[in-house]
Order: sequence, then structure tokens, then C-alpha cells
Amino acid sequence: MMKRSIFNRTIPVIFMFLAIVFAGTSCDREPVDERPELPPVESLVMDFSGFSQQPGGQKSTAATYENFLHAYFSVLFWNAATTVTFALPVAAYGYAHQQDPVYLGDHTWEWSFEFSWGDQQYRAILTGIRLGNEEFSMEMVIAPVTSPEAGVMWFDGVVRYDHTQATWNLYREGSVKVIQADWNKDFVTEAADLTYTYVEEGHEQQGSYIMLEYSPEEFFDAAYTISLADRITMIEWNTETIEGRVMDPVRFQDSEWHCWSPSDAGFADRVCE
Repeated sequence: MMKRSIFNRTIPVIFMFLAIVFAGTSCDREPVDERPELPPVESLVMDFSGFSQQPGGQKSTAATYENFLHAYFSVLFWNAATTVTFALPVAAYGYAHQQDPVYLGDHTWEWSFEFSWGDQQYRAILTGIRLGNEEFSMEMVIAPVTSPEAGVMWFDGVVRYDHTQATWNLYREGSVKVIQADWNKDFVTEAADLTYTYVEEGHEQQGSYIMLEYSPEEFFDAAYTISLADRITMIEWNTETIEGRVMDPVRFQDSEWHCWSPSDAGFADRVCE
């Protein structure tokens, strides 16, 4: 009777122990279907390549380039404010797409890697956390390999799992929020837009924005809407030929489009059709 009693008491203990072990194992197991997939670089980085060079006509020609040049210089502020200022985190985000994340538990994943930029070696840690069935958050911290304690948060954001929307915040020195980026993508039509809003407190351009839109079905399949403190400029162009047009009531003193020729014709001014 004593052996049976001991046996009867032992079985529940064993089952309880196994239940605890399996429960712990289950909690640590990665929920693969919840793992965030990094959205494309285009969700964070605006493309300025269509306006990366100034026109250079022949001295003997009478061609003018006022229209393209105005578009070029209108884009220049944003190109400098973002491409140059945030070149390091943009490079890091590109490298992150080549890495596999590690599951840390509690619906949290980490992309951790080293990369070279300029003449220095950096370590980046990109953290993704599931917020619910539709969204996950992201945060990028970068530090020199030689000074890991000097890590700075360069950007954070919230992304939809289906990659149709993302909102990013870009920081200077880890604490000064400078740019808010809002991205939308329609995977049926391939139409997309990315808006940068300058949000730095106290800056003269606070509240200014640039919006890049892609409309693949249109002849002018790309467009910028640029809002600065004193004006709104609209630019449309063809991404293959760079032929385009610009509208700026302040600059041109009218509400008409002002056109330029394709890149192989040197971006010369032309009459809009």
C-alpha cells in the first residue's frame, strides 16, 4: 500500500514538472508567422536621382534651362537635409536587409551586424517588436565598433505587416526629431508615395514637406509636391527620359506648367503641349 501511495503521489509531480518544461519551451519558441519582414528601402529613402545633375548646354546654343533648374534647386534643400544628414542610417538599413533576425523572446526580433562606412567600422542593432496583428515597431541604434557605449538611435517607426504603410521618425544626435516620413504603397497598381515632413522644433522650415508620388500608368509617372515656408512647388517628370514640368506661382507669377525637354536633349526649356 505504501509503494502504491508513493507511486500515486509521484505521477502528478512528474506531469506537473513536464508541463512546466513544455510551457517554458513553448514561450521561448519563435512565432515564425509573426516575424517582421523589413519593408523596402524605398519606404524610408526618397529617390532624388532624377535631379542629381544640372544641365550643361553648348555655349553656342541659345537654349535656356530655367524650368529644369528651378525644379533642381527646389529639390536641393530636401536632398541635402536627408540624403547627406542621414547617409549613415540609410546605409545601415540597406545592410540590415542582408541579415537574418534573431528572436529574443516576448515578440521581439533583433538584426545585429557590423558594417563599414567611410573609413570607420560600425555596429548596428535594429529591433523589431510585434505590436498587434497588423503592425510592428522598429528602432535602429548605431555605434562605432570601438565605442559601443556611444550608440545613437537614428530612427524608429511603425510598419504594417502587409507593407502597405510605414511611418518613420529620423533623429539627429539620438534625441532631436528632424524628419517624419510617411510611406504608402498599393501593390495592385504599384502606385506609391513617400512624404518627408520637417518637424524639428524651432526651425524656420518646421512643417514644410516634400511628397514623392509614383503613378506608373501616367506619362509623367513621378511627381514632387514641395511645400516650404513661402511657396508650394509642383514638379512632374517621366522617370525614363526625365522630361518634365514645374509649376510655382511665386517663381513664375502664374499658375501654368513650365516644361523642359528629355535628358538626351539637355533638359532645355520647351513650350508645354
